[in-house]
Amino acid sequence: MERLAEIKATYDWLLSLYEAEVAQMVRDDDMAGIDRAEARLDVVERGFFVLMFAQFEKAVTQMFEDTSRRRITSPDWGRRRGWDAISALGKRVPFETKLAMVMDRQSPSFGKIIATYGTRNHCAHGGTTNPVGSIMALEADLYRWQGELRG
Repeated sequence: MERLAEIKATYDWLLSLYEAEVAQMVRDDDMAGIDRAEARLDVVERGFFVLMFAQFEKAVTQMFEDTSRRRITSPDWGRRRGWDAISALGKRVPFETKLAMVMDRQSPSFGKIIATYGTRNHCAHGGTTNPVGSIMALEADLYRWQGELRG
């Protein structure tokens, strides 16, 4: 997740500009302007949500590919078992399968990640009805989840 901190810092910078703009609108009693600013913030947050989750997706894919490479070249069938079939799929391995190969499906985080991935897909394909929640909380979740990945 090499660029997550940079992406979050950019979000924080934009958020501070938004807050300053809204503060001025409050002083000017510009309620219509505040409504427009809130709508723009929603779009910005959805975009940053997708970018930030993409950093986690990249980490999962990298862990999956590294583990797959190690496992399929092992002479020990016990270590190789299952990975041969998955490697035959090439780059078409679904995210949920990759995640299941590098994180315990029964961990509490697994379900939360899949739900977050659903929101990411919703936003990435133009959806605006699913709430993205706190960007700060997402950042913390992503770092915690990265620490739970196992190769």
